[in-house]
Amino acid sequence: MADRDKSGHRQRLRERFIAGEGKAYADEALLELLLSYAIPQKDVQGLARQLIATFGDLGGVLAADLETLCRFEGIKSNSAVLLKLAYWIRSYYQPTGAKQPPTLQPEDKQARLFVAPEQKPAPTAVKPQAKIPRPAAPRRGTEMFANAVLKESIELLPTLPDTDSLEEIREYLRGRLHFNAEQTRQRYANYIIRRMFPDGHADRGLRTFAQSFRNSQNLRDVAFYRFLKVEPLVVQVVEELLLPSLGNGRLNRDKIKSYLTVRFPSYRSVKDCAQAVVDALGAGGVARVDRVKIIFGYRDILLPAFAFVLHSEFPEPGMYDIGKLENNRAIFAMLWNPERLLPSLYELRNRGLISKVSEIDNLRQFTTKYSLDEVVERLTAG
Repeated sequence: MADRDKSGHRQRLRERFIAGEGKAYADEALLELLLSYAIPQKDVQGLARQLIATFGDLGGVLAADLETLCRFEGIKSNSAVLLKLAYWIRSYYQPTGAKQPPTLQPEDKQARLFVAPEQKPAPTAVKPQAKIPRPAAPRRGTEMFANAVLKESIELLPTLPDTDSLEEIREYLRGRLHFNAEQTRQRYANYIIRRMFPDGHADRGLRTFAQSFRNSQNLRDVAFYRFLKVEPLVVQVVEELLLPSLGNGRLNRDKIKSYLTVRFPSYRSVKDCAQAVVDALGAGGVARVDRVKIIFGYRDILLPAFAFVLHSEFPEPGMYDIGKLENNRAIFAMLWNPERLLPSLYELRNRGLISKVSEIDNLRQFTTKYSLDEVVERLTAG
């Protein structure tokens, strides 16, 4: 009877996934379904729950290295390889099916499992292509999250070791986070890595920026921006709750909890998620928060942070429509004063950080000339 129950449960998981039911796409349900193919004779629900609790979300589980995964009871090499295969496919193939070049660094243990075919060197020396950030893998399921950990991220970013290896940075964070439980430090380290380095490597641009602008609103803005790109629920809260309340300049914190309760009525973590959203707004310096309310308004645009965000949203040097900047959801969610966007573009041009800004009749464009890493080098050089 127990075997039939387990078999029936696995079949229901598959049927719900095929039918497109919302709960079937929650992180835990997806991981349980994936594990059921690697471990067919065992109930893997508890294992999936333990892995999500340890690594924070499905992305954190897939990004973990083989050695770490195999430490869990029930995870053997076959299961770990299946998880790493899912990670590799998710990381290096876009939804259209176009193959993307790997960006994991050679010293990363994860990169050694699947090595991309070696390319022949070009016959003549050429300038290396700048790394173009891939968008973070979208969160499946409800997009809810229980912990922001943004304050800790901002405090630790300027102190990170000089390495592109996420494993080295993960170990560093585990040793520096001020929590007693090892499991909590491990989970929060994974939160920080997923949100601050969503492209699969600890990019030099953010690390250099953090060192030069530590303890400043510029760093808080940049960290909050990266947080938004991985946690789109915060963008939605800003759009649907904060922006309509700009005239009052304040919002009762209970409004966020009520909003989430209406959107996700069957989930018990609404209270934790509402607290995490408030924590992120406060840590990012986007709003002032107290026990009852959130106080906010449009903010001044700081040029270093603006240059970082601009070159993150438009990573390839080239010509872009100003309208795409003015209607950018992530930039809206920063609560930067929209009337200062165009003057800030001109100021970047005046400082030589972008090539030009053109407003001729209906043609409104700006032209960038640097990659993100290059513009950060110029910002930090003074």
